[in-house]
Amino acid sequence: MIKVWFDALTAKQARIAAVLSVVGRDEGVEFLITCRRYDYVEEVLDMYNLRYVCIGQHGESARDKLVRGIERQLALLDVVRDFDVHVSLTSPDAIRVAFGLGKPIIALTDTAHSYFVNKLTLPLADVVVAPSAIPMSEWSRYIPSAEIDKVRAFNGIFELMWISRFKPTGETIGKLGLKSRDFVVIRFEEAKASYYGFGDKSKLLIRMARNILERGYSVVVFPRYPYQEDLVKSELGLFMRLGKLVIPRNARLDGLDLAWHARLVITGGSTMAHEAALLGTPAISYFPQHYYLDDYLISNGLPLYRCVDEDCMNVLNKVLDMGIEHVDTSSVLRSMEDPTRLIISEIKRLSSQKP
Repeated sequence: MIKVWFDALTAKQARIAAVLSVVGRDEGVEFLITCRRYDYVEEVLDMYNLRYVCIGQHGESARDKLVRGIERQLALLDVVRDFDVHVSLTSPDAIRVAFGLGKPIIALTDTAHSYFVNKLTLPLADVVVAPSAIPMSEWSRYIPSAEIDKVRAFNGIFELMWISRFKPTGETIGKLGLKSRDFVVIRFEEAKASYYGFGDKSKLLIRMARNILERGYSVVVFPRYPYQEDLVKSELGLFMRLGKLVIPRNARLDGLDLAWHARLVITGGSTMAHEAALLGTPAISYFPQHYYLDDYLISNGLPLYRCVDEDCMNVLNKVLDMGIEHVDTSSVLRSMEDPTRLIISEIKRLSSQKP
């Protein structure tokens, strides 16, 4: 039995851990999952009935991130005593621990813009798995030229790992009392991430939400931080009291089921927009920086739209006025590569090379 340590820091990473755990179980690969208490990570792991140990918290200021990271590395050492290979989507704490213990490391990455995290992790990895839509020149900023061949590129994105295994049920919208295609999902930006230096966009998102609500749609909002939730409540409290705006808490919702039934998904990040577009639901990303994977999905005909700052109101109105509720993406998905097999294969290869 090959023992793999996976460290999940976000809900997206929790889904990666879940798919690898399920597939690996049939191939003699056992996963020890650790996580950090942040956002919906534990909810996703619970949804898949996975065992895990959650350690540490998310830092905000540069000093706080450093202190929290050092504390978490020490705590992880007490938990991950026996493993053969480490895998994570560039977890700085976990990769530093695995490197210090002399264990092989597989770094999954699709965020070439995450400068600080990539500088701390990619040089230490034995294998880097990344979408081929991101040019190799981006990774050469972090990986020595003599080691650039450790990058394993695949023709797809990580979200395919769970999108390709998803079937809609309607259970999630039933829990929230919503009707299919009659609501919009909104996800705030990751304003305090190390890579995010574009200013707070909360007021813009409130304006977009108000526009949607005044059109008669319901809105499901997922804030990332307490101040974002407080702003929603203060600016859009009337709609909450009328039952037209919902902030789900402790509901164990399947975000994919929610996205599949939504009229539109809006996010300041990328994951929820990419999931929605792959499912065929129109999605808007207002992440202010160029993102190769957005170009990749749009070029493949998926219903993903980009906007920056004030242009977002125009894009929102355009998408809602188009009247397109859902797109059949099955043929596009078949043309893309799910990286699950590649990751499992690399785990086996690295495990066989250990002393």
